[in-house]
Amino acid sequence: MNEFTTFHCMVSDKDEDFDSDIQMYFVKEYELASITSNLIKLDIEFSDNYKKIVNYIKSLENFIIMGEKAEDFQFLKKLPQEKGWKDDYSIILSDNRAAKIAFRACTKVIEVLYYYRKLSRKEDYKNRFGTENFEALLLLRDIFYKRSSDLIKN
Repeated sequence: MNEFTTFHCMVSDKDEDFDSDIQMYFVKEYELASITSNLIKLDIEFSDNYKKIVNYIKSLENFIIMGEKAEDFQFLKKLPQEKGWKDDYSIILSDNRAAKIAFRACTKVIEVLYYYRKLSRKEDYKNRFGTENFEALLLLRDIFYKRSSDLIKN
């Protein structure tokens, strides 16, 4: 091999470096979906919401890659949410596995947000990385935090 591998990006319709931000965005998005999927069986009381969240993440991916309409995220606005980190180390040090995983989902959303915002500034991607879905991701961050905080109090 004389050169580093590239891949063809369907969003930009160009060959991209293997370590491009778009690829890292999708890796972080998959990790978030996987963490959320794990919570479906761990936190039964909230499992229907986790399923809806995974479906939203999948629809967001389809929107970014294929231009298909993303699912409506208004249901997120109805879920309990909290900004802030007052219980962060209480969650980390707790024995509640579901709380720790929900907190991990919260921190993973922040990674997704980082790449989402970064890609929104690039000409080839900005049409698929708009403010509306960024808002949904911000809601997810606060929902996962609130859920993890609530779980240590039960």
